[in-house]
Amino acid sequence: MKSFFKKIFSRKSDRLARRFSPFTAILLVFLVVYAVSLIAPLLWAFLTASKLNDDFRSNILGLPDPFAWNYTYVFERFYIVLTKPGVGTYRVTVLRMFFYTVLYALGCTLTNSITLCATAYCCAKFKRKLSDVLYTTVLITMILPVVGSMPAEVQMAKTLGIYDHIWGLWIMKANFTGMYFLVFHAGFRGIPTTYSEAAKIDGANNFYIFVKIMLPLVKTLFFTVCLVNFIAFWNDYQVPLLYMPSYPTIARGVYEMASTSDNELATIPMRMTSTMLVFLPIFAVFLVFHKRLMGELTLGGIKG
Repeated sequence: MKSFFKKIFSRKSDRLARRFSPFTAILLVFLVVYAVSLIAPLLWAFLTASKLNDDFRSNILGLPDPFAWNYTYVFERFYIVLTKPGVGTYRVTVLRMFFYTVLYALGCTLTNSITLCATAYCCAKFKRKLSDVLYTTVLITMILPVVGSMPAEVQMAKTLGIYDHIWGLWIMKANFTGMYFLVFHAGFRGIPTTYSEAAKIDGANNFYIFVKIMLPLVKTLFFTVCLVNFIAFWNDYQVPLLYMPSYPTIARGVYEMASTSDNELATIPMRMTSTMLVFLPIFAVFLVFHKRLMGELTLGGIKG
């Protein structure tokens, strides 16, 4: 009996020794340090957002004493003053910033993701010269620097009458350039043509095949791209600041708070509170959709 247990434990130890090599140990330490470097600043920001200014000066790294709910103060005291021709001077509160942020992030996410998905599908499944041209264009735009194109884009938006409108940015973001075009293209290339051929035999047109057959097969990929785009647009302050100055987002509000002249709002706890206002909604979205987004994309079900 003793020899039997020794054999079992020796086999398990051998397996652990094979899996836990020196390289694995170094990689594990690196991943732990990397995870701590990501979590620690967020935890510090959350704790700092719950402190009073005097408590923060004497206790930078410790727990709040007493616990302060600074979010109500930021909602009531912080606003952006804008001046618009024909309207005059008016205030934009935090709630309105959130409203503009939802419209901007959600609209741009949908138009950008749908355009990317549809264009990538056409280039992957329809072998035409135009498909090669579009694919090459995406690669070239990813290589070329775009630092000097922003003034031209602003002037073009003003000429077309879409400047300083939320729906104008929806139109501008409906483009097919970027890395996610390649992601969708690779996803559609991996889907067998048997699906579309069977649907064409049954009389389905190309639009029906794309909406009813291909999109469900890449729905996990589509939702993942939508989430990543939504986070990017939610945290973006530069594009709304340049292209829709009359509709400030909450990210722009955090940017404006960094240069505010109000001494009570310019403190570190208040700035961390405004940062948490941007972070917490995104964190809630991830908690709701993380199971769907982390699921595996399975392709199958073709009957012989």
